[in-house]
Amino acid sequence: MAKLTLHRLLTRGYFPEELPPPFSTTTFANYVSRRSRVAFAFAGVPTASQPEMYYQARTGTLRRPLAILNPIHYAALGDLVIRNWDTLRKAATKSLISLTSPQVGAEGRALGRKLPFRALAERRAELRSGGRFLVRADISRFYQSIYTHSVPWALYGRAFAKRYRRARNVGNQLDELLRSCQDGQTNGIPMGPDSSLLIAEIILSAIDERLKKHAGHAIRYMDDYELVAETEGDALHLLAELQNELLKFELHLNPSKTGVYPLPVPLEERWTAPLSHEVLDPTAKTFRTQIIRFFDTAFDLRMEFPTAAVLKYAIGRIANLRFTSEHGLIEDLLLQSARIEPGTLALVLRIILANPKPFSRKKKRADLLINTILRHARQRHYSEVAWSIWGCIILKIPLPPDAVRVILGMEDSVCALLLLHAANKNLANVKRSARVLETVMTSSELYDKRWLLSYEGNIKGWVKCPGGDHVAGDPNFGQLKQASVTFYDPNALVLMPRGSTRRTIPPPVSEPGAEEVVSEAGTEIISLLGTYDV
Repeated sequence: MAKLTLHRLLTRGYFPEELPPPFSTTTFANYVSRRSRVAFAFAGVPTASQPEMYYQARTGTLRRPLAILNPIHYAALGDLVIRNWDTLRKAATKSLISLTSPQVGAEGRALGRKLPFRALAERRAELRSGGRFLVRADISRFYQSIYTHSVPWALYGRAFAKRYRRARNVGNQLDELLRSCQDGQTNGIPMGPDSSLLIAEIILSAIDERLKKHAGHAIRYMDDYELVAETEGDALHLLAELQNELLKFELHLNPSKTGVYPLPVPLEERWTAPLSHEVLDPTAKTFRTQIIRFFDTAFDLRMEFPTAAVLKYAIGRIANLRFTSEHGLIEDLLLQSARIEPGTLALVLRIILANPKPFSRKKKRADLLINTILRHARQRHYSEVAWSIWGCIILKIPLPPDAVRVILGMEDSVCALLLLHAANKNLANVKRSARVLETVMTSSELYDKRWLLSYEGNIKGWVKCPGGDHVAGDPNFGQLKQASVTFYDPNALVLMPRGSTRRTIPPPVSEPGAEEVVSEAGTEIISLLGTYDV
């Protein structure tokens, strides 16, 4: 098994994978990991910081809140994880029913799930062969509901942890640092960093341990449980037992996604089969007809299943094709899909830009990207706007003044930095309107929810600092500036995984709890078709 190092955790397991390519933690990881210890000063600075929140687009109306944690506190959390890795790994991988135990290097991240989502159908089939009734149970708002004090409960038992709650053991230190990363909050752990998968599996493995007598009749994928029984009464008893164990950790089941069902039930979502079985052969003479029929099927299924990730799944299939014809037709259908479902925009851009055959559709592309910005910026839909600005940068599409105004009104560091990057490329005029950003150029903001803009705006020279160099005056961020650490690399325009030599975008798939914020995680890595001319 690959070894988890602090460098790997900070390079591939810090920023959310869903951010556009320029956002990078490589120089930060290099700086921190080459020191003998994480020597940041906490005296005289806030004991807790607020994370940047980046709301990722999802099918339907819900959005996935991803956290960009403050680097000072996350470095301390990462250092604690690495120093106690053997203990924490053992606690997170002891479950006999988990399919998502953390594995070093899995899924291109520092820590990924043991089995990919594609393996779930086979495991379900194996499980369901042993009973007549199925229990499905989903934990309601799992990541947001985790009580940080429950980490030591999972490691040592609740009675012991409460008795020694002031001891300097790893459980109490994890509890403390998790709260430090979230402005002192005890409810919830951040979605985005890989450390949260580790924490989640530690807690769920402790719950699974109490269900180990049912190991041959149960599986768990992230926070979704499936158990089988011979009778309905036995199934209801299993459900009650699971609920009781969850309550001991102050976790609750989602009633809309929990129940007992007579077998058989489908192994996969009903809408996936028509799309996965459609023939798409770029070498066939009927390829044009195949493409039209495929998207007609996808559009029909989207109308039938409006809350499912139908278009993301369909576009994921297109992303795997190496096509040399029908470029115009495919791009028209992709642009239409991105207008209908803005959460597909990142993948659509990847296909358009990576295909070696250029398209002559700059006006259509510009219209899509600018209109997406204008429509979504006012609603503070961060991911749609961020990827649209990135698309404008790489396609050299100028941003009109009304787009600049609405972006600056979002109060989001990710979108603001992309806008400033566009301005640096002479694609936007922000000379006057960017003054609104000067309010975050203060030492206190370095530990607040716009720390990323406060730091990067200073070191890049993109935003004026009316009160002087607040970054150099901070004992922690001053170290980073002196070491030329940056979290935004304007040259990283090619889609590459954070910390690796190539970037892939995973096509989304449907999975249990896909409309629950924390359960939309199953992805498959697809190959890069090409690079971009920048």
